[in-house]
Amino acid sequence: MITSILFSSCKKESTEIFQDTPGKVDVKFDAVFGNQDFALNTDLTTGTKTFKFNKFRYWVSNVVLVKTNGEEYNVPKSYYLLEETSAVAVQDGDYTYPANKRELVELSNIPAGEYKAIKFGIGVESKYNDNLSLQIGELSQLNGMTNVSWMWHTSYIFTAIGGTANENAIAKTIKIETGLNTNYRTVTLNFPQNLSIGSTKSTAIDIKADVAKVLDGIDVMATPIVGAAQASTMTALANNYATKVFSVSLVK
Repeated sequence: MITSILFSSCKKESTEIFQDTPGKVDVKFDAVFGNQDFALNTDLTTGTKTFKFNKFRYWVSNVVLVKTNGEEYNVPKSYYLLEETSAVAVQDGDYTYPANKRELVELSNIPAGEYKAIKFGIGVESKYNDNLSLQIGELSQLNGMTNVSWMWHTSYIFTAIGGTANENAIAKTIKIETGLNTNYRTVTLNFPQNLSIGSTKSTAIDIKADVAKVLDGIDVMATPIVGAAQASTMTALANNYATKVFSVSLVK
């Protein structure tokens, strides 16, 4: 009888396997300029050109995390304004858009699991780009969009670089922008190693954003202003953002 009771007791011991619950991951977009740290109002040189930037800003949207089995998790309402800007006087000087540096995005409530890649859009897809009254995530006309210099009249500016470029003692004021639905791009980055996400772990993804590669193949001395009228140049810029600018430097 004693043996029977002991055997029965052992059978009742829990055989449940612990399953981790959703966690969060910090995604850092670290701006660089080639092998130099990106900084505003600082001389940054590549080849024969020296740049001094006063802004670098872009929309990251529709973030997707890819599991090792290929399953994709679409992060809800994932629209983020990344920027490094000097103060800007707007509304005829009645208001100043403050200097700001934002490079960190926190993704929360991510299903636990092993992940191998991240995807995200650069810009705003047509549903929201064509209707500024629709708001989701950080999308808003009031979020860094306090006058038309931060946006076009009826749609978002996807990316913007401003400042000066100097070559052979010739200086140009540059204003390099992308926008329009045809220039929305998706970036896909594989991790150097699998990333385990869950509530019991502190996880992070470090992504480099190379401003020098944004301008790869673009003659800013000949075309210092890029907007809707410079369609082919804008498309080349959008392609650079999709394929050259971003890289994963660390996952942990």
